[in-house]
Amino acid sequence: MTLQGLGLRRVAALSGVNRQAVANLLAGSSWPDVATLSRLENGLGVGLYPGASGPGSRHC
Repeated sequence: MTLQGLGLRRVAALSGVNRQAVANLLAGSSWPDVATLSRLENGLGVGLYPGASGPGSRHC
């Protein structure tokens, strides 16, 4: 997020993931399910899963 200059609200808006869920993921207090991970990847345009080459749902 910092490298792209994105805040929690912007990440939430881009991905469709609740802002508090994004905050919890970043704080390490929760783990994303596959659907959340896919929405974050698509919204941010980057692969977040280890070994993924790009955004998630297009590979599912």
